[in-house]
Amino acid sequence: MNIHFSNATKNPEQFFNMLPDDWKPFIVPYWDSYKDVAKIYVLKEDDEIVAGGLVFTKSLPDMSDFERSLQHLFSEGYLYIGFIWVPLNKRNRQLASQWLTLLKNQDPTQKYWLTIEEEWLKHFYEKNDFKLIKESNNAVDKEWLYTYS
Repeated sequence: MNIHFSNATKNPEQFFNMLPDDWKPFIVPYWDSYKDVAKIYVLKEDDEIVAGGLVFTKSLPDMSDFERSLQHLFSEGYLYIGFIWVPLNKRNRQLASQWLTLLKNQDPTQKYWLTIEEEWLKHFYEKNDFKLIKESNNAVDKEWLYTYS
């Protein structure tokens, strides 16, 4: 088994094709405006993408109010991680953790931030050395801010 981490920004279709259908409307139509401020990183096993995600250098057009309130993190040197995905048939193999580790290893001094909307993801990010910094006040659409530095 040959695992390889790479920048797939110049050829995004392979990453887009593996995303769940309900995620595609939030990324694919906006890619032209994202591609100058985002990079796609993928983890491939042989030639198949088994994990992927985006890293943004500045704000996204569709950020939530909670995320917009945290944009100062960009000016503090943080990059935003979003849209990490592992296909359902590849789950439970620590592939997302490998993706995060390889991303962080590219530049060990780089700081990252992200938000989550599902509480069950808290454990995943905490075990990958992200720290919970802030919780949104919105009880209906709860969000949590995590940083890695």
